[in-house]
Amino acid sequence: MEVQRKAQELAEAIARSQEYTRMIAARQEVNKHQAAKVMLRDFQEKQLELQKQQMSGEELTPEQEEQLQSLFGVISVNPYIRELFEAEFAFSALMMQVNDALASVLDLKEDDENDEEPRIEVPKKKILIPGQDV
Repeated sequence: MEVQRKAQELAEAIARSQEYTRMIAARQEVNKHQAAKVMLRDFQEKQLELQKQQMSGEELTPEQEEQLQSLFGVISVNPYIRELFEAEFAFSALMMQVNDALASVLDLKEDDENDEEPRIEVPKKKILIPGQDV
C-alpha cells in the first residue's frame, strides 16, 4: 500500500504543478473559442490520419508532410492554440523528468555508450513544428 500512497501523492503533486495547471487552462481557453477548437480538431484529425498511414507501413509523401507542416503553421498563429502547444510541450517535459527519475532509481534505463544524460530544455516562447530540426 505504500507504493500506491506515494503514487497518489505524486499524482497530486503533478496536478498542482505549474506545467499541468497551465496545460489545463490552455485547453479550457481553446474550448471557449469555437474557431480555435475547430482548427485544432481538424489538425489533430489530419495528424492521426497520417500516423495511421505510417503505422500501416505506408510512407508519407513529401506533399503530405508539407500539407501537415503548412496546417501546423496556420493553426500556430492562433494564440490560444499556440499557448496550448507550448503548455503541452512543457507538461511533456515534466512527465519525462518524472519518468527518468523513476527509471534511474529502478535501474530501468538502458545502458548508453556515453554516460551523458540528455537534457530537455523547455523553450520560453518557441513553437516546435513537427518535422523540423530544433
